[in-house]
Amino acid sequence: MAVRDDIDQYIAYFNAQNQQIENVALPLLKKVFYLVEIDTLSRAAFPSNPKNRKRVVQFIDTCSNWDDKDKVSAVQLQFALEKNGILSGSLYDSINQRINSWGYGQIIRPNDDLSLGEAQRLSISSESQYVKYARYAELLYTYRNHLLHEFREPGHGMDLGADLRSTPYYLGMDRPSTGQSSWELVFPSQFLRSLCKGCINGLEAHLSANNLNPYDAYEFGSMWQRPR
Repeated sequence: MAVRDDIDQYIAYFNAQNQQIENVALPLLKKVFYLVEIDTLSRAAFPSNPKNRKRVVQFIDTCSNWDDKDKVSAVQLQFALEKNGILSGSLYDSINQRINSWGYGQIIRPNDDLSLGEAQRLSISSESQYVKYARYAELLYTYRNHLLHEFREPGHGMDLGADLRSTPYYLGMDRPSTGQSSWELVFPSQFLRSLCKGCINGLEAHLSANNLNPYDAYEFGSMWQRPR
């Protein structure tokens, strides 16, 4: 079978799986399935990259067509800086001011967050690692780890109405047990559905442009040990 035929067959399979996932009732399970699908697609795109996080993030950066992948979460960056004892400086002061300007009770969208370039300009070399891992593409992988390895979402955010699901967003949440409030970043299931579709389309273009057979990334046949 020609490479083009294999690409078409592979893409059709995952488009069909997306339709099946949409019929799942539990939002948590939907999110798990979409993120597993993205994981699998990343193998077809970059089979020589053995590091799962690097491969998935590389795939999102290359194939997802996600406009906000390079946004930097002010909330997650603030948390990382404070956790590591960085409580002053241009970067910390700027994100603190930004978060304090948000009106509690509002829905905060990605366009209210920092761009990667802006965060890099404000940071010094010792802060660059915190900027890197507060980028949305990296945070999505962290989010994926909570879902897949702990079967729960990080934080206390909630999926809201359909009109809110096209992008990630922040919710301001009160925590009665501590008397505190926090901004919670949410990756809603409808956004993950759209992201997954974008990844499938981007993967098809990547495979076609590089004449890559997606099935070369996998081993087929039984890998189970047989009883003697």
